Amino acid sequence: MSHKGVRLLIETTSYSLGDDIQFTYARTSDFNIMTDKRYPFVSLDMVQASSSFAVDNSYNYVKIWACQMAFYQLDFEDSIQDEYAKILDFTDRLVDDFITKLNFYINNDTLTFGSDQIVITNINQTPFLKSTKDILSGHLLTFSLQVPDNWDYCANNDC
Repeated sequence: MSHKGVRLLIETTSYSLGDDIQFTYARTSDFNIMTDKRYPFVSLDMVQASSSFAVDNSYNYVKIWACQMAFYQLDFEDSIQDEYAKILDFTDRLVDDFITKLNFYINNDTLTFGSDQIVITNINQTPFLKSTKDILSGHLLTFSLQVPDNWDYCANNDC
């Protein structure tokens, strides 16, 4: 799967979380200079890949894409525990919905881009409070996508 395929699969899954979701593929420093943001906001950092051969180190080339995402919600500088706990509850639900939908999309044979060859691994979720210049709270999500190199998300989705 190509860089573009991974990026678009994650973007599509993010938008499926709701009509009010805003999404970007950017570095955190780029996110900070963006204007006209609305929340909830999902940001995917630059994805990185490592490669290997899955069988006997000689064939079945696979890529493992390291993904890091932030699920942001607007907070306030003087918010108290009860207020930011509600934000963390909300973004936790977004993270769970995202992983569930991503897993469904890549494993559902009825979808045109379903594949039982893609595996989600190393899922980690970390809360953050009052981060970025906009004073946002939410969760960081990291995970890996192991994909065969010959699987092409874009081929079935007119990318």
